[in-house]
Amino acid sequence: MPMRGPIALSFALALSACSAQLREQIYKADAAPVELARYVRTMPGEEVVRTDDGLDLTGYYWPGAADDRDVIIFFHGRGSNQAVGARYAEYLTGKGDHVLVASYRGFGGNPGKPSEAGLIADGRAFVAKARDLAGPNAQIFLVGHSLGGAVALHVAAHEHVAGVITLSTFDSFAASAPGGMGALLPDKWDNVAAAKKLRAPFVMTYGTADERVDRDQADALFRAAPSPSALVTVPGAGHNPQMDRLAPLITQAVAAIDADAMASYPDMLPEGMAVTRK
Repeated sequence: MPMRGPIALSFALALSACSAQLREQIYKADAAPVELARYVRTMPGEEVVRTDDGLDLTGYYWPGAADDRDVIIFFHGRGSNQAVGARYAEYLTGKGDHVLVASYRGFGGNPGKPSEAGLIADGRAFVAKARDLAGPNAQIFLVGHSLGGAVALHVAAHEHVAGVITLSTFDSFAASAPGGMGALLPDKWDNVAAAKKLRAPFVMTYGTADERVDRDQADALFRAAPSPSALVTVPGAGHNPQMDRLAPLITQAVAAIDADAMASYPDMLPEGMAVTRK
């Protein structure tokens, strides 16, 4: 993730590197195929999605209730893969919603090389797949962890979606790079700019012990988003999502957006957590 600390050091070491080497640091993509059975309890179906530039990407799908229009698309983070995304997304199943796990070029056995434009194209392809699976009246919710939250925000700037939910997502990759290095990065991931373009309700979670995204970044992202938006602060939580705690909040967010009830979201907030709304 684009943050201070060890990752900032890796950028400093790559100061004189070419764009390809810088992207290796940005994405930490591993193209090795994944073994999904190691990560989930209930196997989803496999979905192959074709991007506009002709790449076939492998994602996963748990169908929801036949009369439910809600489709949650889950986007994984930096240095991860779609099997890890499925491990997190599985917590969102069983509530009636359809759940689709997205993947990216260059990750988890997929062809291609990651880039900002490429990952946004990949996300848009999964939105199209969600509409194919659930029908043209599907209510599509984008949920992303870390870099996946950036993908969700930028996809939502281009696509009509019902809502966006980010977990541990930063404000701007370039702004977080040390020593003015942001100007050298081939991919900026300006999430503040993307948030300003949102046309859907926005929910974000931030853990107070996040070792990669600091509170200033979370606040900057929240300030940029239009209303209605909500920032849920999770005391003691680190960067990786504790989905047993967060999944109920995501499910509540979907229900609140469906009911046009963001003013009262969440209806049940675990002890110690706090919410800021606008």
